[in-house]
Amino acid sequence: MKIRISNPFFSLTFILAWTVAQNAFAEGVLIKGEPEDKAQLSQFDGKLNFWFSGNVSERDPSLIVVNSRGQRVDNHDVKLDIASRSHLRATTPKLPPDHYVIRYRVVTEDGLVVSGIRKFSITQ
Repeated sequence: MKIRISNPFFSLTFILAWTVAQNAFAEGVLIKGEPEDKAQLSQFDGKLNFWFSGNVSERDPSLIVVNSRGQRVDNHDVKLDIASRSHLRATTPKLPPDHYVIRYRVVTEDGLVVSGIRKFSITQ
């Protein structure tokens, strides 16, 4: 028995719903980051916190902060919260007003590499 769907709107809706459902269960997707992407901060406490949608492997997680001149300015102290296995944290010293980029990279327990960048600014 063949099922034939003649309504293209229904087909498109089904495909979009299927894609969203699959992405909702994806392991390791970044769900929240502090500071937020494109944040303009008057004060920064030097704490970076990133949460992922699933378990992150202990294999070389990375959070790197660079300033507008491309110089690395974080404390080289990235840590994975072993209890939750989805929370990555790092710190920076007191940073002067400038534009900064955070580069993150983790490997999920399934071996998927998840990486990206986030930007923030510290203002006067």
